[in-house]
Amino acid sequence: MPMIKRHRRIAAAALGLLVVFSVLGGCQRYEWTHPTRSLSDFGRDKLSCEREASRHYPVYPVTTVEGGGYIYGSSRFCNRHRHGFGSCFYDEPIYVPPTYSTRDINEAPRNQMVESCLLSKGYQLVPAK
Repeated sequence: MPMIKRHRRIAAAALGLLVVFSVLGGCQRYEWTHPTRSLSDFGRDKLSCEREASRHYPVYPVTTVEGGGYIYGSSRFCNRHRHGFGSCFYDEPIYVPPTYSTRDINEAPRNQMVESCLLSKGYQLVPAK
């Protein structure tokens, strides 16, 4: 039994470190650079790439169910009398409807096309200073 607790502590510590490194690693910002193009050139180039990508991958919203509807709260309550149980009643069940979300299923390929387009124009994605 003590060995299992030790393994759980080690696993919890490893998971904690993984979370810390994931958060720290996600803090790095990146920016687009080009050796000869200005910031306004970048704006025009990016807009051109976004327009082209939008023609190939238009916004395509899809609604999905995040959680199904369910009913809870149907419990029995009884009043006790001297000679046993008396009257019983049930509380009113509560219906919780499903939750929905909408996402654009073309967002990822559209963003990848914009990135590829900018790379083809000589831009590089580098860590921000």
